[in-house]
Amino acid sequence: MPPEKMRTCGMKPKITKTIYYALVLSIGLHLALVSVLRVLHHREPSSEKDITYLQISQIPSQRALRPLKRKQRVPPKFMPVKQPQIEKAVSLPVVSLPATAPIVHQNPVTHVRGFSLPTSHTLGVDKSGINSTVPSVNRDIGNRPGASKFDSQNVLRGAKYPSFKVPVDDVLPGVSDLSLPTAILTRIGQHIVANRTTDRVDIVFIVDASGSMKDNINAVRNHLNRMTNLFDTAKLDFTLGIVAFRENMFGWDFDIIPQTRSLSQIKRSLTKIKCRGGENAKDALIRAADEVAFRQNADAHFILITDEYVSGNYSAKDVLTKVSKAKIKVGVIGRDEPFQKFIARSTGGLWFPIESLGAH
Repeated sequence: MPPEKMRTCGMKPKITKTIYYALVLSIGLHLALVSVLRVLHHREPSSEKDITYLQISQIPSQRALRPLKRKQRVPPKFMPVKQPQIEKAVSLPVVSLPATAPIVHQNPVTHVRGFSLPTSHTLGVDKSGINSTVPSVNRDIGNRPGASKFDSQNVLRGAKYPSFKVPVDDVLPGVSDLSLPTAILTRIGQHIVANRTTDRVDIVFIVDASGSMKDNINAVRNHLNRMTNLFDTAKLDFTLGIVAFRENMFGWDFDIIPQTRSLSQIKRSLTKIKCRGGENAKDALIRAADEVAFRQNADAHFILITDEYVSGNYSAKDVLTKVSKAKIKVGVIGRDEPFQKFIARSTGGLWFPIESLGAH
C-alpha cells in the first residue's frame, strides 16, 4: 500500500472526532449566549411605560352665597272701638195681675208639617163613641189632585156599614191629646176605616231597614196597637204584614214577612229587623206590589216608612202605574219630598213626616 493512501486512512477518524467536538462546543456557546441575553433582557427596564390618563375639567369659581333679605311683615294695627256706655238703666214695666183672676189651661194644637190636628171633633167623637163616617178625616180628600179614583164619598156611596161604638170610659182622647207617634198611627187607622170598601183589609208596612231607622221602627212597634184597636172596634177582618228592604255592599235585601192577624207576632217581627246599609224605596214598592199576596176582595194598603229621600231604578210614574193597577193605596211616613207626597195623594193614602214618630 502506498504511503499516501495509508496516511489518508489514518486521518479520517481524527477529522470526524474534531467536528464532533466543534459541534458540541458551538451548541454550548449558543446556549450560554442565549442564557446571557435572557438575563440581560430581564434586567433592562421595560420599554413600555405605564400611562395614566387624566381628564382636566375647569370648574367655575363659586360665588359667595348671600342670604336673601326678607321683607319684614308689619302687622296691621287695630284701633279699639270705643263702645258707648249705657248710663241709663232700662226698667221694664211690671204688670200685676189681680189675685182673683183664674188661670185657664188650654190643650195645645199639635202641628205636624203641612197639617194641624185640632182638638174639637177631630175623630167625630162624642160621649157615645165614634161614628163610622169620621167626617173630619175625609174633609180634604175630595179636593186633592188624583183623589177622584179613590174619593171616599164615591167609595162609600153604594156600601152600607153598620155604625160602631167604642166601649170607652167616657174618655176617648182627641188626636191632639195623644203623643205624636200615637196620633199619626191613629190618623192612618181612621183613614183606612173611613175609606174602606169592604170589612176585609190587608195592610203591609214597607219598612226602610237602613242603618238609621231603628228608632223609627221601635216607635211604630210601640204604638201600633192604637191602630189595631180601631180595626177591632170597627170589627174589621184585617191582617198585617211587613216588607223590609235595604241595600248593602253585597246587593239588595228584600224580606217579606207574611200577613198575620197576630199583633204580637208583627211586633216581634219588627223587633227582629236588622237595620244596616242604605235604601231603595221605589224599587221596593215595585217589587212589593209584584210579590206580596193579598187576600181576594180585600182592601190592600202599603204604609211606606223611611227616613231617606227615595231612590231607585224606576220613575215616579212607574211606581204609580204599578200600585194603581194592583189597587193598592199607599200611605207614607217619610221625608218632605215631592214623590212621597205624590204617591200618597195619588193613591188615596196619607203622608206624614218621619219626624212625627219622635225618633229624631
